[in-house]
This record gives sequence, C-alpha cells and structure tokens, in this order.
Amino acid sequence: MSDASDTPRSTWEGTRNGSIRVLHVDDDPDFATLAATFVEQQDDRFDVESVPGASEALDRLAAADFDCVVSDYDMPGRNGIEFLEALRDTHPEVPFILFTGKGSEEVASVAITAGVTDYLQKETGTEQYAVLANRIRNAVERSRVERERRRQLDAIETAQEGISILDEDGEYIYVNRAYADLYGYDPPDLVGEHWELVYPDDETARTHEEILPAVERDGQWHGTTTGLRADGTTFVEDHRLSRTERGELICTVQDRSERERYERELEAERLFIDQALNLLEDVFYVLDDDGGLRRWNERLPAVTGYTDEEIAGMSATEFFPEDERAKVDAAIRETVTTGDTRLEAEFLTAEGAQIPYEFTGRRLTDADGDPTGLVGIGRDVTVRKRRADRLETLVDNLPGMVYRCANDPGWPMETVGGEVERLTGYPQSAFETREGFYGDTVIHPEDRDEVWAAVQRALEAGESFEFTYRIRTADGTEKRVWERGCGIQSADSDLAALEGFVTDLPTETDTSPTAAGRDR
Repeated sequence: MSDASDTPRSTWEGTRNGSIRVLHVDDDPDFATLAATFVEQQDDRFDVESVPGASEALDRLAAADFDCVVSDYDMPGRNGIEFLEALRDTHPEVPFILFTGKGSEEVASVAITAGVTDYLQKETGTEQYAVLANRIRNAVERSRVERERRRQLDAIETAQEGISILDEDGEYIYVNRAYADLYGYDPPDLVGEHWELVYPDDETARTHEEILPAVERDGQWHGTTTGLRADGTTFVEDHRLSRTERGELICTVQDRSERERYERELEAERLFIDQALNLLEDVFYVLDDDGGLRRWNERLPAVTGYTDEEIAGMSATEFFPEDERAKVDAAIRETVTTGDTRLEAEFLTAEGAQIPYEFTGRRLTDADGDPTGLVGIGRDVTVRKRRADRLETLVDNLPGMVYRCANDPGWPMETVGGEVERLTGYPQSAFETREGFYGDTVIHPEDRDEVWAAVQRALEAGESFEFTYRIRTADGTEKRVWERGCGIQSADSDLAALEGFVTDLPTETDTSPTAAGRDR
C-alpha cells in the first residue's frame, strides 16, 4: 500500500515484473486505507495507492502510470462518472472500476453508458475486497491482452508483406492493407469473402488438391501460387500458409515479380558499387572489429600481389613489415574507439617490396551504435614522399633558415629547416619545442616591435614582406639578417600561417625593419 508521495513507477515496469498498480479514489480516508490493505492481501502483485478526490487522481495520473483505477461515485467536486469522463480525455484505455456505496439501477446504467470497465457496489464485510481484487485482476489482464493484440495487429498492418487470417470455412476474418492492395481490393471488401475470390479456377483446384492437404498434414506450406486481381489480371506470388491451434489459417503472400524486381535492383546496385570501388586508384577495404578483412576492391590484390583467396585468410597487420605491425594494430584499435584515424606505413607486397602508403579509416557501427569494424582507403604516397625528400634536401642546403610560423609576436614555429644552427647557434629542436623562442629570444630586443609592425603592415596591404634586422645567436653574437616571407591563406581566406626565409648578411646594410612591404 502506498500514498501519493510514493515515487511513481511505470505501467510498463509493472507489466514486465507482473505487478499491478491500482489508483483508488475515495474521499473516506479510513475506508480507502482499509480497502487498500485487504485488496493487497488478496494478491502480492497488487500495489494500491489512495487519493481523496478526482482532482488529486488526475494529478497522480499525469505524474505516474497505473494499471487500473478504482473510484467511488459520490465525491465532492466531481463524482465518479464526471471523473471518468475527464480521465478518458488523457487515458482512454486504462481500466476503470466504479466501486460505490450508492447503488441503484440509475447509477449502474449511467456508469455503463459512460464506459466503465466494471461496476461494483460496496457491501459490509471483508468478502467484498476479494471480489474487488478479482475484478481488478481480470480487468488488468484483459487490458494487457488487448494491448498486446493491438500491438501485434499494428505490426501486421504496417508489414510490407500481405497477411490475412481465414476461419475454418476459408473466409477472411482479417486482411492487412498490403494483402488487399496485392489483389486490388480495400481490406473491408475482402473480410467475409472466401479465399477462392482471389485465385483463378486452376489455382483453386490445385489448392484444394495439393496445398490444403499439405497444410493439414504438416501444419504449414510454402511455395508459389498464381493470384487473381480484381481487374482480372494475374501475378505469381510467394505464398506461405500455416494453421493455428484454433483452426484459423494464416496466409502470407508477396508479389514474386515485385520481389524479383527488387532483387534485380539490389544486384544492379551491388554491381554498380563494386565497379565504382574497383575503378578507384586507391586501395579500398573493410575490416571487422578483430582486424580481419571482410571486403576489398581489386586494387588490393593488384598492389600487394596476393590473390583474393590468400587475402581472405589474412589479417590487416600481415600486409605490413614486422616493425610496423604494432603501429598498424594500434591505429585500427584507435579507429574503432575514436571514430577515425590517419596513418602512414609501408605496404608489404607478396614479393617483399615496401610501398609508402597513407591510410585513412572510419569506424563502422550497427543500428545500436556499437562498433562492428572500420572502412578505409589506402593511397600510394611514393611520389609525394619523393617530392618531400627532395624538398627536404633542398631546404637542408639553403644558406639560411626556412620556416612556417603563426602570426604572433613570438613567431611560434610550426616547421623550421635549413641551416638553423649555423645561423642562430641554436639547434632546430629549440624552435620546434619552445613556443615563441624565435621572437622572444633570437630577435634583438630593440628590433622586435618594428619586426612585428612591419609584418602587420605588409599583411594588411596583401603584400609579401622583406626587411633586415638584428638577431642574437646562442653565444651572444649579434648578426644582421635579411628575411622575406608572406601570409598563407586557409581555404576560407583566413590567415593560416606565415612562411618565409631568413639568411645572414655578409656586409653592412640597412638594419631597419621598416623597409618592409615591398611588392612580391
């Protein structure tokens, strides 16, 4: 037994664990307490909550779910019938039992007309509570059965397959929309008709001679039949029949031509996707969550030299040298965990050759969002790597320092190369690991503000910058340097970074950074 202060629980929770939540509405608190106590003693599934009137009951029903409502008739404010009418606006299906001390044929008639589930007059003695408990139990069980039946019918009604139910005489007692549409009828037009209406004579004879005897013998049958539409045309259908314990016949049909058309469309789509993937110059692959290959395009065997049969038995890490397999395995796990990753590694061919590749992977999930594997693309970066190597060689041999940095007074370096240590006396790592090192340490303190101002003027004018200024090397030596650079725009035209070149000047020259902003 509980009162209105109890924590509400869902009707669906009660349905799952077998409990029955009852809201008892009665303005006599002593009677309400007594009734709740005796009803709960009748069945340990009962959980009765009491409120004194219709207004309180409506508030509780808005806050929590109940399996049944039991209400008195004669109450202040709203009587039991008026309460029922208000309740049906928000809870049209909850069972409602009128349990009243005001017994008369007039009240009973009004109650039945209003749609009460059951009507019970209060009596003296405790036997009445056993009767009430039984009425509640029956009402709730009927309600749950009806709710489940409607749920099943809703599922049948929305099914894409045609479904019908026939009685023992072969007449339709139910057809869903898909079934009626197959034959060109509305569902009500078929209910009460015999199944022979939708089959040509030769198919009717076959059904009586072969199909129905098979159903009686085996309980079910599956095959193809020829259906007859309302307009006289016929079609081949995939047909399933099964007999229920009550003797009803469950019939499921699907237009075979429609199904075959759908299968042809799926096959055409599959071939299109396969062709598109096989035309890629990149390697395409799908891995399961254990790293096994589930799908790949023709580029994978072409690049690696393995056959499709060999690939089917390989794990992803076997396509890489021993010293890179741990890195590849970690990247796969990262993709499944975080959603995506990018990796450069050497593709190991069947001949033992190693090809530099860049791999990009994205996580795959099921309908519940749980990881099932990953899909990825592998791109040959041999040409790009050669270009990068040549550029690195060129940079390393420049008589100065090349850089890419942020537009900040400290000039924090993203990349730096060339004769960095010869020019500044500091190792390259000092610029890459210490943010703002060049501007805060290397540029001469008296020139830092002018260098910043000169670069900003050039950027505002949309020009490259070129000027000289002083730096202090690691051993404290002052050097005059010449710098030329420009702003680099991002895809959305914002300033992404600065790139440029710095070299030392062998002779006296203008050291003022104000000689900036010259045309490119």
